[in-house]
Amino acid sequence: MGLKDRLGQIKQRAQDAGKMVVDVGVEAAREKRDAATGYARGKREAVVNFTDGTKRALREGDVEELLRRLPLPETPVAEPWQWSLSKLITSGAKPPTGTGLLLRQLDHFGTIDIGPEEVGFDGDTAKWGKIQAIRTRSLDGILEKLSTDGFVESIETFLPPVPGRGWVSEKATSAVFTLWALVSGLAIRAPEAGRRQVVCESEYKGWIRTKEAATGFFTGPVMALLPGLDQVFREEAERRGVLVEAAPSTAIENAEQRAAWLREKHAAILAKREALTEKREREVRDEEGKAAEGAIES
Repeated sequence: MGLKDRLGQIKQRAQDAGKMVVDVGVEAAREKRDAATGYARGKREAVVNFTDGTKRALREGDVEELLRRLPLPETPVAEPWQWSLSKLITSGAKPPTGTGLLLRQLDHFGTIDIGPEEVGFDGDTAKWGKIQAIRTRSLDGILEKLSTDGFVESIETFLPPVPGRGWVSEKATSAVFTLWALVSGLAIRAPEAGRRQVVCESEYKGWIRTKEAATGFFTGPVMALLPGLDQVFREEAERRGVLVEAAPSTAIENAEQRAAWLREKHAAILAKREALTEKREREVRDEEGKAAEGAIES
């Protein structure tokens, strides 16, 4: 074999070796990409499963069923009874580790309390002996106080910036908008229900002046959806000689105008809830993309 032939063989071997290195590199990159894709897919499936589970847990029918099965206090009320937004969002699901502080924060503006000693709403309770009046509002009146503008931001601002805030905020807002949708839907379906009076406020003696404890974005809708609990409040107040009176009404009397207002309110609530769902799905997709890119780069 001449020199020219040997040089040709060496060149061919070098080319083959180089091709092998490239092939190995391509295969390694392909495996890394597949691994990253699998990781991202696995994360997506986990997040989707979690999101689906959240949606199932907070579907209107499920919340209605939960409210129907909620054990209410008997009259006369013999022991403290409390139900709250934090209890709603953790019903049937164990909250993530470290969210206890955040869930307790929710109780400051999402709690109903009634017992033999005290009564109140949203963490503002008073001794029965200091209660001067229990007031009611119509279901329409409760809906008037519910505003989708800035509600999500108010929740996020109230909760301290600690791990788990996103989970608690998402669950809380989803639950509240579901309750709002149930209340507005009830008012649309049953016009007479919209005028039903619901306990929503207590007036009591403070140290210096008279104070009021009123239902909020969670407690108002819950009282409207739990007529049995409303009756417990009324009976307990009457048994103790506390006046039960209707608060001043600003309800729309014209039937057509009221129907239009309710439809607009219901549509705004559903639109806001849908926007929150879409926002969460975009965040999930963004997290997947970042996870895949990070896995490929590593």
